[in-house]
Amino acid sequence: MKMKFLLATLLSASLLWGEDVYAIFNVEAVQDSNLTLDSSGIVSEMLVDVDSVVKKGDKLLSLSNKDKKAQADSIYQQYVFAKKQYERYSKTGGAIDKNTLDKYFSDYKKLEADYNYYVSLLDKSILKAPFDGVIASKNINLGDGVMANSTTLFRLVSHQKKIVLEFDSKYIDKVKVGDEYVYAIDGSGEQKVVKITKIYPTVDDTTRKVSAEAIAADDMVPGIFGDGYIRTK
Repeated sequence: MKMKFLLATLLSASLLWGEDVYAIFNVEAVQDSNLTLDSSGIVSEMLVDVDSVVKKGDKLLSLSNKDKKAQADSIYQQYVFAKKQYERYSKTGGAIDKNTLDKYFSDYKKLEADYNYYVSLLDKSILKAPFDGVIASKNINLGDGVMANSTTLFRLVSHQKKIVLEFDSKYIDKVKVGDEYVYAIDGSGEQKVVKITKIYPTVDDTTRKVSAEAIAADDMVPGIFGDGYIRTK
């Protein structure tokens, strides 16, 4: 009786699950960026450090930019005056000729464009977080020089993590989104189960492996690795 029950259980499992596919994995952040600035200069303000938790738009660092701020403020004052002058004369009807009114309009629009340009230069000297996350590394200090688009300032990783697994390409037609991945972190015997959420559509030319993704637990740290088996159906 026990043997019949065992055989029935094994038969049910074989119908439910297909072949187990071996796969290794690494844990990665969903978003992982090396942050740079589109401007050169000297670091004058540092607002975060390694392990700082930041929100999208938070100011992280700024270069010495007093000259840029002064230029923007000066142009802004000229722009405000020119705009008010144009608006004042445009309401007076025939007080001035059309050519003069057009020149007032042209002057204020040029100053508006100049102000926007100097504001953009000022913005380029300030580094802000592009997404919510944690500062994983800092590669710059106060007083250091920065080269535009080439000096890596910080590495920012998102709170959300993903498991990126790799399996032999000969199983590409068997592994499907929704299949379970039973895995263990390297050095730990504890097994955990996640569901595959994405399968990459290409095969790596060098390793002949296919990659797939699953959602990682919040407490998993990028860089953790291990292996396991995909339960195909």
